[in-house]
Amino acid sequence: MSPNTTVDPGSARALTHRITLIAVGVVLVVSLLYGSYHVLAARSAALRATETELQQRASFYAGQISSGFREIQDQGATLARHPPVAGIVRAMADPRGMDPADGSSLSQWKDRLAVIMTNKIEVHPHFTQIRLILAEGDWREVVRVDRREGQLLRVPEADLQTKGTEPYLDRIQAIPETEPYFSRITYNREHGRRDGGPVTIRYVQPVRDAAGATVGALVFNADYAELLKAVRPGVLKNQSVAVVNSEGDYLLFQHGESSARFYHHTDSGFRPLPQAEALGSRLGKNSFADLDDELVYLSTVPMDPSQQVPAQFGVLTFGAREMLESNVTSVLLRHLMITLVLVGFAAGVTHVLASEVGSKFEALHRAVDQSHKRLGWTLRNMADGLVTISSDGIVEELNPAGEEMFGYSASEAAGQPLTRLMFSEDAIGHQSHVSKSRIGPHRTAMALNRVIYGRHKSGTRVPIEISVSRAELDGEIKFIGMVRDISERHEAQARMSDLVAQLRRSNEELDQFAYVASHDLKAPLRVIQNASQWLAADLEPHLTDDTRESLDLLKSRATRMEHLLNDLLEHSRIGRTDQAEEEVAGADFIQNLLGLLNVPKGMKLETEGFNTRRLPQMPLQVVILNLVSNAFKHHDREQGTVRLSLSQASDAWLFTVEDDGPGIPPEFHERVFQIFQTLRPRDELEGSGMGLAIVRKHVDLAGGELSLQSNGTRGTTFRLKWPRTSAGSQPKGLAA
Repeated sequence: MSPNTTVDPGSARALTHRITLIAVGVVLVVSLLYGSYHVLAARSAALRATETELQQRASFYAGQISSGFREIQDQGATLARHPPVAGIVRAMADPRGMDPADGSSLSQWKDRLAVIMTNKIEVHPHFTQIRLILAEGDWREVVRVDRREGQLLRVPEADLQTKGTEPYLDRIQAIPETEPYFSRITYNREHGRRDGGPVTIRYVQPVRDAAGATVGALVFNADYAELLKAVRPGVLKNQSVAVVNSEGDYLLFQHGESSARFYHHTDSGFRPLPQAEALGSRLGKNSFADLDDELVYLSTVPMDPSQQVPAQFGVLTFGAREMLESNVTSVLLRHLMITLVLVGFAAGVTHVLASEVGSKFEALHRAVDQSHKRLGWTLRNMADGLVTISSDGIVEELNPAGEEMFGYSASEAAGQPLTRLMFSEDAIGHQSHVSKSRIGPHRTAMALNRVIYGRHKSGTRVPIEISVSRAELDGEIKFIGMVRDISERHEAQARMSDLVAQLRRSNEELDQFAYVASHDLKAPLRVIQNASQWLAADLEPHLTDDTRESLDLLKSRATRMEHLLNDLLEHSRIGRTDQAEEEVAGADFIQNLLGLLNVPKGMKLETEGFNTRRLPQMPLQVVILNLVSNAFKHHDREQGTVRLSLSQASDAWLFTVEDDGPGIPPEFHERVFQIFQTLRPRDELEGSGMGLAIVRKHVDLAGGELSLQSNGTRGTTFRLKWPRTSAGSQPKGLAA
């Protein structure tokens, strides 16, 4: 030991304590092996007794739950056979609304079915709703009885809903011949949204007509928690019972609580039942588990395959571990006393010997620890990879950044040739290049004029930058390489090059398409139009109504194709042709718009906010013209109004085009902006389906925003935000 070295007494004591603990641990292991047989034997007997008790209780409750599901199934089958169900189906099929079988009216059959439903809900407390839903009319409810706040109510005709989009009807819609089934366990929904009602399981009983075709379904809604509470287990002291399913929902019965508590997996702050989570992989078979703090038995609820329940159910009965541990306490105490005596003796002897060893190793430990700390701190805090290499090209050290870069751990790389981190084309002649290079103590950058690739452990290429310096350590030459991963930069440059090339190719194809559309495709159409006119003139005396209609159809289709080509050509040129940046007064903007607009008879255009403004002429005029003309074109009444208004924000013009037409259903709000998309057949309303696609492209290139608002029943509003200074800054010829 060096005379200048000071020994930290705390470190020496720590080593002494560790050796003492090792000795104590050995004694403990021997003692535990000696006493384990007796302890395990006693515990095994207690465990078997506890398992038997928990198994019997769980199996009994599981059978009761299965009976509850079977009762719902029986009620569904029984109600489906009741005469009112078939009577309603027959009466609805009759144009007079009368049942041809016995002369009852549809209303009479509905009243009778409602009475039966009310009686069933009253007898079964867990039933919350029974409905007859027929497929006709998007699966509309025909008769429905609810339990609301303890009262049984028949839902009026006006409040009945269509349920065609509800998930619990997906199976019967996809497979009409399906057998009765239970739905997933979810919160109750009304009008497609949660209504604050209970967690519900639904039983769907198909309703078939006399020919056996599925025409609807009887749907039973049951309060899932109340259904399970019907088990009413007698919870003993230090025991609990839980009913769980494969989706994580559970109902917990605990000793001393007056009512069970139900937890659904979609509830805010839901926490899975720890015991159910531990046994979740075993759901589907009976199982016993000895968890950390409780003994648990899982009994799977037996379900008939015909019930088609979408989840698995199980009953967990569990009790405190003290039920088991109390039987082995006396055996454990005996062996504990023996163990304490042996441990005390071993600890005293070992402590004396370990004190001498600890003081001798302390100085060495301290020196090595300080060296490793300095080196580790340096390596961990370097952002770039660092590789130290011997003069003959062998890797000696690799820092954490280098490990991540090349995929090798420091231990894997150490002692391997540096060429392992290179590809063959770079590895050949590498050492001779290094020897001939003028690498000195200052860092020298390598291969500035090309990309160097490192070889990852997986065989992939890693683009890198390298700078190398030379040092001498104990008379040996060492090389230190600083490596920087430039993958992101390299990939970004490659992506940019690919995108520019793709965009140029796309624009060249658009140019070619525009040429074909304007020349090669229009010329045959004009020939067809002229030929049809000549035929009509030459053959007029011989034409019949059918042939004259065919010629008119030919001319209209040729005209439609010409309009379509013109719109396609206009769409492809958006953003690719220069347009004069001319501003006009708002009043002139409206006059120009009216000059281009064909306002049908009975329609009127109202404008507001244009008198004191100056607006860009093009392409804004094209956008507004398309929006306004669309409103007139698609109006479904002889009289209507389109309102065009303008307001101003700090950086944009805000336009609103509002009509009182038929509206656009929400599911078509995105579709109408796609090319060739129309909501009405072209035989009813002539059009190419390109107008709103042209609008959207102009708006996107200008950096504006366009939104559509309509409930699909009446009226549509387009809101346009057009920037005061256009944001389209892509070079000419690169617009997509």
